[in-house]
Amino acid sequence: KQWYQRRVRGMCGYSSNGHCGFTDRNGQIQLEASVAKIADMSVNYAKAGADVVAPSDMMDNRISAIKSALRREGLTSTAVMSYSTKYASSMYGPFRDACQSAPKFGDRKCYQLPPGGAG
Repeated sequence: KQWYQRRVRGMCGYSSNGHCGFTDRNGQIQLEASVAKIADMSVNYAKAGADVVAPSDMMDNRISAIKSALRREGLTSTAVMSYSTKYASSMYGPFRDACQSAPKFGDRKCYQLPPGGAG
């Protein structure tokens, strides 16, 4: 449980292309499949003892899907901490470099706000 309490999860660190979700052959994000996997990952972390899951991606509908999956599994005491906003900016560069999760093609602008954007 100690190990899982400190994890922020997302898919970019696990994907070969560095994007926060599944992509098709043309590099387009596959939203439904990505959100389903993020919800599944959250359930697994909760089953392993996580008190809080904190998705670090910005896929649409992910929080609703995570909460629904946790409820369906009876894991209602697991909290979900969501980012309210995430910007496609260079400030994430050092983190992405350290995690080796920078996108191998394109960028994350299709699912993150532009710098200076208000939502």
